[in-house]
Amino acid sequence: MTISRLSALTVATLTATLVGCGGDSGGSSSDNAATIEAPTTYTFVNADDESTVSYSGQTARHILISDLKAATAAVTDSSTTEDFDYYFRFNSDENGDNPHNFSIDEQTLEQTTYNSISSGKDLISKIAGQDKEEHILDGEFFGWGDVETPTDLVDQYFADLIATADTAFTIETTEDDAASVTTAYVSEHGLDYVQLIQKFLLGAVTFSQGTADYLQTDFADAANLTIVDGKTYTAAEHKWDEAFGYFGATRNFNDFTDDEIAIKGGRPEFQGYNDADGGGTLDLTSEVIFGNSANCAKRDRGATVETDFTKEAFDAFLNGRAIVAKASADGELTEEMATLLEEQIEIAAVTWEKCIAATVVHYINDTIADMDNFDGTKFADVANFTDLAKHWGEMKGFALGLQFNPLSPFRADDTTLDNLKAVLSLMGDAPVLADGTQAGVAFTGGVSQYKTDLLEARDLLRDAYGFDDSNAANW
Repeated sequence: MTISRLSALTVATLTATLVGCGGDSGGSSSDNAATIEAPTTYTFVNADDESTVSYSGQTARHILISDLKAATAAVTDSSTTEDFDYYFRFNSDENGDNPHNFSIDEQTLEQTTYNSISSGKDLISKIAGQDKEEHILDGEFFGWGDVETPTDLVDQYFADLIATADTAFTIETTEDDAASVTTAYVSEHGLDYVQLIQKFLLGAVTFSQGTADYLQTDFADAANLTIVDGKTYTAAEHKWDEAFGYFGATRNFNDFTDDEIAIKGGRPEFQGYNDADGGGTLDLTSEVIFGNSANCAKRDRGATVETDFTKEAFDAFLNGRAIVAKASADGELTEEMATLLEEQIEIAAVTWEKCIAATVVHYINDTIADMDNFDGTKFADVANFTDLAKHWGEMKGFALGLQFNPLSPFRADDTTLDNLKAVLSLMGDAPVLADGTQAGVAFTGGVSQYKTDLLEARDLLRDAYGFDDSNAANW
């Protein structure tokens, strides 16, 4: 991503024409065309110059996921296992004024408690199926044994992590046939619960809510185009903002380079955050990057054949919000504007998903690389084992989330959905270890066959999203 690029311009042969701040998009128009101006930052105001943007609740949930990850990563034995439900089933009335644990470099944060971000928020009420049954798409949750709901899977991960924390075990390495593994959140079967829990919640909460709920709003409904009592925005504007909040980008996302989003170089004031208003503190709801938006930049950086997921997704959110703002001001979403909006919804949802899917591909490659480091039936060292657990957990955790988007390429028909189920089945519910076992049972064909299975899963992902062969091989 280059710096300070104008918003991508949607060109359509419609009477509604979307333009950026730089001028006309070049699309055809007529005397009665609706001119819709998309800004370069996620900044929208009403006639009184008051901001109409609001998604603080989504930021609060990003913070809860971050704090839960930190709590699981801090486990050293069962005596240090925190009550994980403190974060998952967070009680804002009782604990909302407690300080959150999120920090970034040595920056001063504008919001230091949960309620100062947004009150009344938790994770469980927004996980797929818990909030609305239909967010378990087609009534079927799949991908991890016979677990029936996302909530059940999170609870199982919590219980397994607590049990694992006190389970001492050894592995065979090149140097030691009984090398002790002291990472308490990694099981003897190579399950890294820190990664599994966090990555799954990014799918089952943030991605599900953004794509299956808020981007599926009836934006043409007149009731959604009226100002919410006591607020500056309409329900349509707010719902679009909430989807954007779950994506996790800053409002000036186009001002960052991919290196800066990924915190891999660039200007020191743009390292995953930016004090855009110059106020001296970081506003968590607008100036810090969270969640899958960062994965978009990581994959753009690693692409052999250029991709620009960061800009495609962010610009779709900008363009769509501009359309919704216009419809809110007019009190009507015309047929032409509705067509434009549907295009932006699909771009935002599918590009967001591509960022996740490309990340799954990345961790398939990392998992295979870890297996290439095996020394026969032994691990090269303890780090070889814990690296495998980490990369496999990230791969599987992210992959489970691909089932929550109703606009997913995997949702085109029964055959494509079967391909997603095949991806998750090929991964299994644990990695194949150096001794050729998976979850304590000999894996047919051993390590070699499991590598082949992972490559097959990678091919299914490549084909579903149209990824370039060299990108799939090198991410």
